[in-house]
Amino acid sequence: MIFFKNRTTYRILSFSCYLIVVSFMACNSKNDKVILHDNILSFSTFPEETNIIFNDLIEYKEGIPGTLQLVDSTLIIFNRSKNIKSFIYNYDLKNNKFSRGYLNKGRGPGEAYGGSCTGITKNKVWVYDVTLKKIFLIDKSIALNDECEDKLFSSYPIKDHFYQIALIDSCTFWGCGMFNTPYKIQKKDFSGKELDEFGEFEYIPPKMPIDALKDAYHSFFHIKPLGDKIALSYLYTDVLEIYDTKKPFTNIAVQGPSLVDLNFKVARIESENYNYMEKNKDIRKTFLAGATTDEYIYLAYSGLSYAERNDMNYCKFVFIYDWEGNPVKKLNLDRRIRGIAVSKDNKTIYSFDADTGFIIKADII
Repeated sequence: MIFFKNRTTYRILSFSCYLIVVSFMACNSKNDKVILHDNILSFSTFPEETNIIFNDLIEYKEGIPGTLQLVDSTLIIFNRSKNIKSFIYNYDLKNNKFSRGYLNKGRGPGEAYGGSCTGITKNKVWVYDVTLKKIFLIDKSIALNDECEDKLFSSYPIKDHFYQIALIDSCTFWGCGMFNTPYKIQKKDFSGKELDEFGEFEYIPPKMPIDALKDAYHSFFHIKPLGDKIALSYLYTDVLEIYDTKKPFTNIAVQGPSLVDLNFKVARIESENYNYMEKNKDIRKTFLAGATTDEYIYLAYSGLSYAERNDMNYCKFVFIYDWEGNPVKKLNLDRRIRGIAVSKDNKTIYSFDADTGFIIKADII
């Protein structure tokens, strides 16, 4: 790496032909392989491992949850199924009942079409529509008020394409998955003005298309409730990166315990001028969902390959890390789940049973 960065310096200093050859070999020793981070700390086992037994709460019949979020005694359930009427339902844990659905699916006024992620930032519930390239906002008090029938969202178009965002406040957001930059995270306002970007790949092979790179290293945001740190988990490798938003160039990367190595080939759709990662039978899915508290990061883990296609989109493990990147605990689950939410006191986990269709709950021992 050092030789590669200083090749011109070596020529100016007229080093011997031998050193130039060594420099060339060092440059090519990367073997055209992407280097995600310059210092990934690896581990092989969690310091603690616990078996978790879920209990059924209530059957959910409105689709398949993409994410679950816990606000006081309410679970906000976000749908991403194709055939749905509404993207969001609230589940009142105290009264054991669902609200009416809101943010209907469609292309009309006040409707979203390609809702891909949601979150709660300060006093706002927000949804990002990856198809319409819009951010939808509503006051949290209105979203959680089941007596309010007209839960109307404000919408704001954005200029760039991201596969995920995370709202910072009512006019700025973090974005990831932008196809025309080697950086992993952008900070933008609703007008499209770039305020910051960080998380550059350590090394990208010269012939690697950026869109294929971003597809292969598809990642998800998990924001610390205090807002001072961002966890970035990857879909096809078991790497977790943690960024300090106050010092964005200060970050930690950790990988384990499976140490999934991502080797992939680039495929292309000529008609769309689009490059992507070829999904062969050896590609594995890793982190599929997450939740955060002020103390910990919770990541639902699959680990199954495309050869196990029928099961790979569900998880039977949850990995727990602290905000310094230290592995804390592995939870072995008795169900195949989708989506997780965790109580503020780190004592209770909620999820969706992929086989029975029930919202489920367990104590974190």
